[in-house]
Amino acid sequence: MFKKSEQKGLAYQMLIFDEVIKQGSFTAAADALGHTKSSVSQYISQLETELNVKLLNRSTRKLNLTIAGEQLAKRCHQLFELLSLTTEELSAHTTTPSGRLAITAPHGFDASLITPLIADLCAEYPALEPELIFTDVRLDLLQNKLDMAISVGPQPDSSYHAMLIGHLDSVLVASPKYLAKANRTSSDDLAEHTLIKLPWQQQSLLTNTQGKSLHYNASKQIKVNTSSSAINSAICGLGVALIPSVFVKNELQSGRLQQVLPKYKSEKRAVYAVHPYQQQLPLALRLLVERLKQAFNKSISGI
Repeated sequence: MFKKSEQKGLAYQMLIFDEVIKQGSFTAAADALGHTKSSVSQYISQLETELNVKLLNRSTRKLNLTIAGEQLAKRCHQLFELLSLTTEELSAHTTTPSGRLAITAPHGFDASLITPLIADLCAEYPALEPELIFTDVRLDLLQNKLDMAISVGPQPDSSYHAMLIGHLDSVLVASPKYLAKANRTSSDDLAEHTLIKLPWQQQSLLTNTQGKSLHYNASKQIKVNTSSSAINSAICGLGVALIPSVFVKNELQSGRLQQVLPKYKSEKRAVYAVHPYQQQLPLALRLLVERLKQAFNKSISGI
């Protein structure tokens, strides 16, 4: 059990470890931090002793992380980002984010994620002037003078930076009205239902916890071109839709939609925040990214 009184130096040791990983050597980390190489090595040794785990293999000139070291490295970097964000938030009392904030995202992110989070940011920083472009077409950031793009799926090689913010795992949903009229909703008769399909769902495959696969296909289909229209179609009782869980969390909680075959989910698709900044992100964008990550985590735990 973690006890504050017994771990007075743990946070700084973790920050030292993060710098060692970032720099790739004790010597480079010592130069960056203004320490000696021996003191950096001592900090890492203390960290291993206090956690009672080996973090690094020092048998070669190149640093090799153990499995425990790889796990801790992620937490150390998260600690660094949290501390950086905290200091920026406090400094915002004297340097408040303001001006244009231009973001593009797919249509499905509008009502469920981006717009509510932007509204919260504007309440905190009234001088912000958001410009939101919702489109399922990937827009070039520099050509369209954008600060950030929320993008789904594999990212093309470019000079832009892509930060992973979460994963979309789609679930089957339908309205209570539709389900009341349906005779059955088992995996064996999904093909007999009316399916609401998006352009990228032609080859969609669902898998349950036992590894059994199910094709999202039927003879009767309603074709729509945005996740928003698919959600609205499902709410109106037109059929069964395959929608990312984070987009329909509120509808499922309110009862406007219900899950169909809850043991089945689609393959996860990675979601990235793409930006052109070479240095640290501006505070408003960092806050947006952190809150998007939190929204994805809540969605995963709530479905």
